[in-house]
Amino acid sequence: MRRALLVSLGFSLLAVLLWWALTPAPRPLRFAQTHELYGFVDARAAAGLDTAEPVLSVLTQLAPAAQRATAKQRAKAPSTSREIRLGIGFKTPAWTWLEGPATPAETVVQTVPTLSLQQLSALPHGYLLLRSESPAVIAADPRLRRWLGVAMSETLSQAQALTITVGEESTPARAVVGLCLEFPDADSAVAAVKRIAAPAPNNVLTFQVGPQAEHVAKTHRLVVVRFEVEALYLRLAAQPR
Repeated sequence: MRRALLVSLGFSLLAVLLWWALTPAPRPLRFAQTHELYGFVDARAAAGLDTAEPVLSVLTQLAPAAQRATAKQRAKAPSTSREIRLGIGFKTPAWTWLEGPATPAETVVQTVPTLSLQQLSALPHGYLLLRSESPAVIAADPRLRRWLGVAMSETLSQAQALTITVGEESTPARAVVGLCLEFPDADSAVAAVKRIAAPAPNNVLTFQVGPQAEHVAKTHRLVVVRFEVEALYLRLAAQPR
């Protein structure tokens, strides 16, 4: 009996240690200024993926016009860094692409929470994470409204925080994009699920909501949307406009 109890306790401790080891700690990122959208590219995870270059090229369309050509060139160039810190400003247009360790001048700390890192690890070959505590500012940008559609943009404007993650599925190559919206209360989250699930014939994007979506909204105050884009369409979207 005692041996069985010790074995059971041993397995319990092992399970706790395994959970602790697999739960990522919040990750601080240093920038020289604040940004409404910030995060990182895992350059090693992105290496060799068909969608990485077009995804980053599409993202450079959010850079100010004066910085866009340089940003696009850097997105195409291979990086020897393990991680690239990426910041995008909307109130004051800004584009930051930082490779290598932080310098003393980069004093502003913006922290990527555990929840966001878990969203990235849930994707196949996850390589890009962007985080925002100002989703309403982002939703007001006409370029993103064009990408997200009306219903999702309106939902985003009412969220408290946003995580965007990108990974890749193969055969055929396609980007897997995850949006995790955090809401201040369960009622707001449930209303958001119903809003994006409502038929909208004029919307470019339509979303299918799974049976567990409302339960997740009620329990965790989250709305998680996942969709896929083929690499061919990403390359077309990345072409100069």
